[in-house]
Amino acid sequence: MLKSLSLAASLFLISHSVLAAGMKPDVPVLFLNDETREATITVLNTDNSPALLHSSLQTIAEDKENKLIITPQLVKVEGGKKQQIRVILKDGIRLDKQKMQRIDFVSIPQDDGEKNRARILIGQNIPVIISPGNLPLNTTPWTGLKFQRSGLSLNIENPTPYIVRLTKQVDLLPGNATVELKKTYILPGEKITLPLPAVSGGIKSVRLHPVTRYGILTTPYEAQL
Repeated sequence: MLKSLSLAASLFLISHSVLAAGMKPDVPVLFLNDETREATITVLNTDNSPALLHSSLQTIAEDKENKLIITPQLVKVEGGKKQQIRVILKDGIRLDKQKMQRIDFVSIPQDDGEKNRARILIGQNIPVIISPGNLPLNTTPWTGLKFQRSGLSLNIENPTPYIVRLTKQVDLLPGNATVELKKTYILPGEKITLPLPAVSGGIKSVRLHPVTRYGILTTPYEAQL
């Protein structure tokens, strides 16, 4: 019985070819503010065949309010061609600190009439950072973080109006010990407590691995405790 099932599965895989199509946004992060209230992103269909581009908005766990409108949500894009997507801030929304949502771009291959062919939906998900219009540009927001050790806990606070984006790894110095954040961003006003390992008694500073506003890993940042 098991041999029959295994053979059937093998035949199924052999008789089905897999098609993949992908939509590639031209930037890894989209920015807009509450004065201009709109931003445009260009998405490229990297496949040679036409596909439907489905664009959808997502909120983050810390902020469930959808503040944006996206258009068009569904559009056909020819192979190798580009499509502009507008992202608009809803009427009446004003901010006093940065907020974040995400956009999901999914490529839906068109049916080519071929039978016995599996089709894979490929998506890319990027953050949208929404700022107050009067908030100055800050290219190193991680320098505004506050760190404090309390026993076997490390407290991190972001008292600034800026979102800090970084990797999850936090190095404890001196030494080789590390702790890990649960996510790759720290929101304005957010306070995080991380448990420290028992061997961290002599740590004097921490080292973060921040990313730039365009998602590029930059020089590590060290902060004294």
